[in-house]
Amino acid sequence: MAMYALGMSVLQDVIAFEKTKVKQVAYADDLSGAGKLQDLSHWWELIQANGPTIGYTPNAAKSFLIVKPEHYDGAVNIFSGSGVVVTKEGQRHLGAVIGTKEYKKEYVGEKVSEWVHEVDVLSAMAKTEPHAAYAAYTHGLQHRWNFVMRTIPDISPLLRPLEESIKNTLIPALLRSPVLGNDARALLELPPRLGGMGITSPEKVAEVENLNSINLTRSLTDMIIAQDAQGEIDQSVIAEQKKRFSRDRQQGQKTSLEHLSTILPPDTVRKIHIAQETGASNWLTSLPIRAKGFNLNKQEFVDAVALRYGWPVEGLPNTCVCGSPNNVDHTMTCKKGGLYVSGHDEVRDLTASMLREVVPRRLHRANPSASRWGTPAVTGQPIPPPEARVDICARGFWTRGSGPFWTSGSSTRWPPPIVSSPSRLSTTGTSWRR
Repeated sequence: MAMYALGMSVLQDVIAFEKTKVKQVAYADDLSGAGKLQDLSHWWELIQANGPTIGYTPNAAKSFLIVKPEHYDGAVNIFSGSGVVVTKEGQRHLGAVIGTKEYKKEYVGEKVSEWVHEVDVLSAMAKTEPHAAYAAYTHGLQHRWNFVMRTIPDISPLLRPLEESIKNTLIPALLRSPVLGNDARALLELPPRLGGMGITSPEKVAEVENLNSINLTRSLTDMIIAQDAQGEIDQSVIAEQKKRFSRDRQQGQKTSLEHLSTILPPDTVRKIHIAQETGASNWLTSLPIRAKGFNLNKQEFVDAVALRYGWPVEGLPNTCVCGSPNNVDHTMTCKKGGLYVSGHDEVRDLTASMLREVVPRRLHRANPSASRWGTPAVTGQPIPPPEARVDICARGFWTRGSGPFWTSGSSTRWPPPIVSSPSRLSTTGTSWRR
């Protein structure tokens, strides 16, 4: 890009504002100018005459002259035979649009229709791979319309079909749920670190993005209007503006969260606070890389989101097999089934792996009776029942030839377990498993 600018500088010296009275700016090979019709005609002739000598060949068929309706006939006469396309409606320019409100509406409408189709395609994928579809949207698709929002003002109403597609099609497909209400939709707009999912609403953020873009590029805009080719932009000021915009955005998100905390159910608010803990949302922000084990299947992703916000879990029976009324909390703590045991085994295996670093080749799992350890007078603990068993024996942990026993697991009615050796006794922070 820098070399292109150096090459174009030769041509721009010939067509400079002082010589043509046309205010101009070049971005790579896109050369734009603004001025009176006669001045623009002379400017175009200079480009045609001097451009090819430096390798810049203008293409009249791809060159557009945008004029106001009252100047259209005069522009057609002046540029007759030049090949330049004269229009009074408007034309796309560097990914944005210049022209009338009607043309802008038509242009943005075409873009929105394209984006809605892409959201629909992603929604179809979300029915079988919701985690991958969610990552594709948050890391990719939702940034597609950022440039249009930043460069074209007053388009929030035009983005409403896109927001409706996100709310009514994509989110239900991701979460396998009915259409969410406005409060739940506002919650999902928040970033994951604040308990949301980062599924932003383009209709809401369009105006802010446009104003931020105008303020951020104001110094460059002023230089273009003044045709100041020698000035420099203070990058420290730009960096400070970006920080201020970021602070304002974060403050707005916190304000929205505070408002939601007053209207959402208390259980959901409590879940949101838990989701704000450090690392609690890493599974949402990480890419679902299968080789790294970061991907969740359809059921896992849907259940994880439901647990995150305390929403009903699909397929959960009303009554547990143990006979108790069933809900998510009971499912996590019921001793029937494998979840409770697997939670214990994970703690046991982690403890064993760490002990292997301390006492290599002397560690083994054991299930001796815990009752043989002695009386309360010796251990300081109530005597465990005969069926209680310990999990790990690490010989030589304290003294040679002796083996302390560890037991681990989730909480039960029994007191914290005993770590025992022939010479000393202590307790750990885990508890008995029956």
